[in-house]
Amino acid sequence: MRFSLFSLLVSLSFSGLASQPLLIKNVNIVSAHLSAPLKNTSVLIEDGRIRQLSPQVIHSSDNIQVIDATGKYLVPGIFDSHVHVSSVPGMGFGVEPVTQKHQQLANEYYAQQPASFLYYGVTQVLDPNPGNSWQKFTKTGLHPDYFRCEVITSINTFPLVEKTDEQSKSMFHYLVNEKATAGEANSAEVLVEQIKQSGALCIKLYFEDGYGNASHWPLLSDHTLKRIRMAADKAGLSILGHANALDMYQAAIKAGINIMAHGMWNWGPYMRETELPEEIKSELDTLMLNNIQVMPTQMVISGLGEVMLENTADNPDFAAITPAPLIDWYHSDEAQWFKQELRVGFDNLPDEIIARIFLNETNGRVGKGNKVMAYLKQHNYPLLLGSDFPGSPSFANQPGLTSVREMEKMAEAGYTPMDVLKAATINNARQFHLESDFGTVQSGKVANLLLLNADPLNDVSAWRDIDLVILKGKVINRETLKANKAKHQ
Repeated sequence: MRFSLFSLLVSLSFSGLASQPLLIKNVNIVSAHLSAPLKNTSVLIEDGRIRQLSPQVIHSSDNIQVIDATGKYLVPGIFDSHVHVSSVPGMGFGVEPVTQKHQQLANEYYAQQPASFLYYGVTQVLDPNPGNSWQKFTKTGLHPDYFRCEVITSINTFPLVEKTDEQSKSMFHYLVNEKATAGEANSAEVLVEQIKQSGALCIKLYFEDGYGNASHWPLLSDHTLKRIRMAADKAGLSILGHANALDMYQAAIKAGINIMAHGMWNWGPYMRETELPEEIKSELDTLMLNNIQVMPTQMVISGLGEVMLENTADNPDFAAITPAPLIDWYHSDEAQWFKQELRVGFDNLPDEIIARIFLNETNGRVGKGNKVMAYLKQHNYPLLLGSDFPGSPSFANQPGLTSVREMEKMAEAGYTPMDVLKAATINNARQFHLESDFGTVQSGKVANLLLLNADPLNDVSAWRDIDLVILKGKVINRETLKANKAKHQ
């Protein structure tokens, strides 16, 4: 197998991570390239990569670590292609006011965040809006493989246009001058080339003219979008389009994006409809015809609804992945600032009504997103796992847990366990041209793997039942990844 330059860099970067060869015996392999589990297989891992798979016994030597995995299932690690590692749940991005006010809490969170992703089996992440704090993620001793996009926006368009202080604005590094000609500073062509040279895999564009039914922010011009598209094609970069309303979907499809970075929750003039309108079906047909990949990101909406519920901060799942001081802060009056913003945005309706607007599975935003996913499933259209964690300054979404819950949302909308497996592994690897390293359990691939106690092709709940995490061939006891370890001992 011919390895890419990236493969070589990964091997060099993690050469010290997995010095001892690893042999996994009697394991059942579940992978997107297999129609059924490959039973009772031996897997040899050396230098952080899968070197051999065999139905026969592979004899071990004295210097090899051996795991007898009888009755267990070996799967690729989860690839979440839409996370924001600079954003602290309940606070916002690292440069934004609430996070700046609570730097100690934020730093405790940043130190734990990579382990929390690994705790839930997320071994690769892609960050489409890195902000200014992403290197805190990659500088930790143990972290998922990190990839990123970079945002192109302007001083007049979302998301920069809604930022009210200079420090918050500083997270956007590629501001296009729509009047600049090719070759001039801040022209579309120059910015795309700078993004390519930075090592990013993709470009993110925002198609957002206002939250909900609002329409007060301008979009980048069609001419600028065409220039970005042409330059991205030349550079070999994918374009993710942020859109979640019908008219914004139409604008993003017209601009020639590769990936729709959200589901469609806002139906414009059809907000009171409970069934999928024909106009939306037609737009989804156009999306499929153009082979635009979809990240439904249903957990964004769940996070907005759940933060309005009274006991969200008491979620027992948080204890393993969220530092205790941050959980304590979630119970404070100060931490309810985002709730208040949502209340104002909904004319101070009662919290339970606001929660229902988001979470109702019939005519709420979640229900509308589910209907869009169900329509795509009717056409056997594949999905990409992208949770958009944390999705907003909501503390309802936490690292790793949000990724697995996004997979469960796919299943609730009608996608099969095999569909979910593909969405969480090989689909993302292929979309971002990383399939020679990630996405399946095959010889030559990077050994980012999970050992599960149950078959994920029977039920997606198996993804929560992790026995061991394997990162670059290094076996990690899941218990060691927990936050607040003293409380778990």
